[in-house]
Amino acid sequence: MGSISQAFLSGNVLERDHILQEILEHVEEYSGEYDKVDYSALKNDVLKPVIAEEFNPETQIRGFLKAFQHTLVYKTAFAKIQSPELKDQISDFIEGKQAKEVVGDKEFHLVSHKSPPVVHHFSLLEELKKLVINGLEWKAAVKDVFHPKHKHVKSLPILYEDAADTKVVECYSEVPFENWGTTVQNTPKYTFLPTTVKGVQNIVQFALNNKYRVRCAGYRHSWSSVFSQDNEIFLSFVNIHTVTTLPDPMSLIPGEYDPSTVPELKTIELKEETVPGKKRLCRIGVAVTNEEFRRWAVAGKAWSLPVDVILVEVTIGGVNGPICHGAGISHKTLSDYVRRIEYVDCNSKLQVVDDPYLIKAAAGALGLLGVVTHITFELDAMTYAVMKPVKEDVGLGIPPIAKEEIPVALRSNWYNSPDASEQIAKATAEFEQRAANDYYSEWFWFAYQKKIWTNTFNTTADPTGAIHYPNSANVFLQWVQGWLGGVITSVPFFNAIPGYWQAQLIATMGMAALPPTLSENATPTYKTLLPDALHFRRGVQNMRVRDIELQLPLPSRKDDPTKADFSIVQRAWWDVINLVYQAADTKGDPSSPMRLALEMRLMSSSDILMAPQKDNNLGTLSIEILTLPDAVADGEWAGFAQKVIDKWMSYGGNVRPHWAKEWERFSFKGQESWRYLKEVAYKDQIPEFKNALEEIGKQHGWTLAQLKNRYSNELWDKMIFE
Repeated sequence: MGSISQAFLSGNVLERDHILQEILEHVEEYSGEYDKVDYSALKNDVLKPVIAEEFNPETQIRGFLKAFQHTLVYKTAFAKIQSPELKDQISDFIEGKQAKEVVGDKEFHLVSHKSPPVVHHFSLLEELKKLVINGLEWKAAVKDVFHPKHKHVKSLPILYEDAADTKVVECYSEVPFENWGTTVQNTPKYTFLPTTVKGVQNIVQFALNNKYRVRCAGYRHSWSSVFSQDNEIFLSFVNIHTVTTLPDPMSLIPGEYDPSTVPELKTIELKEETVPGKKRLCRIGVAVTNEEFRRWAVAGKAWSLPVDVILVEVTIGGVNGPICHGAGISHKTLSDYVRRIEYVDCNSKLQVVDDPYLIKAAAGALGLLGVVTHITFELDAMTYAVMKPVKEDVGLGIPPIAKEEIPVALRSNWYNSPDASEQIAKATAEFEQRAANDYYSEWFWFAYQKKIWTNTFNTTADPTGAIHYPNSANVFLQWVQGWLGGVITSVPFFNAIPGYWQAQLIATMGMAALPPTLSENATPTYKTLLPDALHFRRGVQNMRVRDIELQLPLPSRKDDPTKADFSIVQRAWWDVINLVYQAADTKGDPSSPMRLALEMRLMSSSDILMAPQKDNNLGTLSIEILTLPDAVADGEWAGFAQKVIDKWMSYGGNVRPHWAKEWERFSFKGQESWRYLKEVAYKDQIPEFKNALEEIGKQHGWTLAQLKNRYSNELWDKMIFE
């Protein structure tokens, strides 16, 4: 492919249509080795319509399905889908049915099928419980009930979840752990799946008696080493099979939240109003998923979190622990809206923190306070988002400070027009207006594309004309696109083609699933309930990616120190785009380290003691780069990511990474990441955080030494306790 790339891309100019044309003309050269790919579908249903500007998301996604449906990876992934109904829907869609027809008037009506391993494990536990309760010794019970091949159910401690000691906590021994991003691997001694506070307390007491450390996780979406360690105790608030198997059909399976049927750690309870008619407290179990909370909020149409992460396949505890956030210059992190934390302490006692100052440590404690069981958030009265997403010219959506910063491959016709300067000035004013005033603000750029996706919106209390968004047909398309992305990126053919081809194909599919889906030039308006707007994408977690995100403080304007200078946003954005093209300036096949997207959100500061946004008084630029796993395997990601970090760190201010994203493997201003964060970025925050924890400990009867022994790990030992 090296000679093809050099001949076709003069000067290594990676322009979207050129890449598409190159793939179109040369992709069948791979057919001899990879004969299970449908090259005709790839060319006629995916590439040609995009080149011809006949953009249609259903055509794109169907074309990708047809192109890869005969590969072994696709067949294996399809077989793992546990819902026969969903399999039928995907097959019908491939055969030509529209997404609306596939879903039907009654929507999905899929059935949640428990996996055979989970069913079998529960049956074994029930049998074991009966034997132990009847007085049989533990070892004899294991020998009688468990076949030797059940290697993860040997020598299990028997702990109970209820006061009557009749319900055994689900437990596994020595199950290998891997996080979703595949950056962390270890083997805990025991993996517990508690569903009650009592169960958590008994696990912690067991850990105390046997000198184990305890760490927790939900969907495992953190890339950093915030999890458990070898030979320690790991608490999972999501079913083991669910978090280790893709895809997850949760966002497709219908059903409303029913408080009478959920376990204790999945409760959602409205409490008192703090501002009559405007704000209200809500107590939420840490195992509640974002999808469950979204459904509860949408069904009630009364109260909502003011901000949230996009993913629905995460738990409330998993979002809150590492201080995650949403978007909008007026919004703080999720943890800033926490008013009460209930947790099991070092001594297995259930405790509460609601002091206005101490909650700033407890609400974003990074798993170091104890096992949090319930979180009380302050919700806002329900509002409706008026969404007007657009796909706009990359040079005008977020204009560069000087137009010459736009790489040649991304320059459109307006670039050389007589009024180019006026167009830049107008676009800059519009961007700054969105950044400074819109309720929600987010931008995406997929590598090598001439358009970016701009998603900023405001809210209203008026429900007139509101719709469900995304509708069922679009949820289906989004879910299939996410699942298919995970499939495609694992196909040997895909990993054999050049990285910039990979980036272009993924960008084509990614842009197809983002609104407006009628065409790239449409400008529709969607009015929908705020929770639906915050979670505008479903099934994202079905495609694994690598992700680095930094939080940059917005500096003040020279002419008005009370206002933020958004030029740093333009600079950070375009520095990455230019690094992408500089990386491509190589001999042979152009290097393509960022094969997915550049994403950016604006947000406020934070009062949480360990928040990366703390003290960013004029606001925070949250900006991230994402790539495919194959870019890591090709050795292109690490060096590029370090250059991006160096660029963003060079602007000044206290730049800090998102705790849950990738940062440990990189250096910050020439220092090891953990050391830089400890001694520079958080040099004031860490002592204050420890002092606050110590004060909580004095009130609740434990010490920092006990905290370290029970709830820390190797990372936090270095960062916080040593």
